[in-house]
Amino acid sequence: MIWHRLDRDKTVSMINRVKSVGDFVLFSPQTSEAKALKLPFYESFLLYRLTNFSSLPTFSMDFLSDGESYFYMDGSDGPIIQINQKAGLNLNAKTVIPYLNFYYCFVRLPEGEIILLKSPEEASIIDLYDDERREDFDAVPTPLSVEDVDGEALFKVTAPVLYDGSPMEALITVTKDGKVTTQPKRMLTMGRTQ
Repeated sequence: MIWHRLDRDKTVSMINRVKSVGDFVLFSPQTSEAKALKLPFYESFLLYRLTNFSSLPTFSMDFLSDGESYFYMDGSDGPIIQINQKAGLNLNAKTVIPYLNFYYCFVRLPEGEIILLKSPEEASIIDLYDDERREDFDAVPTPLSVEDVDGEALFKVTAPVLYDGSPMEALITVTKDGKVTTQPKRMLTMGRTQ
């Protein structure tokens, strides 16, 4: 997935739509950049990132938007579920993994950080603070099992994950409206299950 930089007029429009009185100093057209990313599981909503390059370190805020309404990604699943209900979620066997990568990137869970691993071996080298890796929504885990359970209107995914810093095999359920539950099944060590 590739981010697309917004032109200056669209950046100004976005800043004006998302800023409150307190945000006036945070983002200005002269020091900020806006970009958008198409997500395969939404038809009318994009992921937007607004970045202030004049602060050290740089400061970014992420939003889901149809270009009119902006929903701030606040670390909860609230904005995601709200968009899923408002605009619909296109979940299928091809889009459920990008959706999970996106969900785990933007939702802070009580269990801690969860990242779908490309392979169990990646657990020893992954950096939780590597934004580029966390935002690789196209990363496909190996081994992977995706089951579409029609009668229950959900997907069951079995994949290697980094679960609060520990490599695990997890059973992940995703309802058709986008609610996610994660259950660790077993610990992974050096690519083997325990």
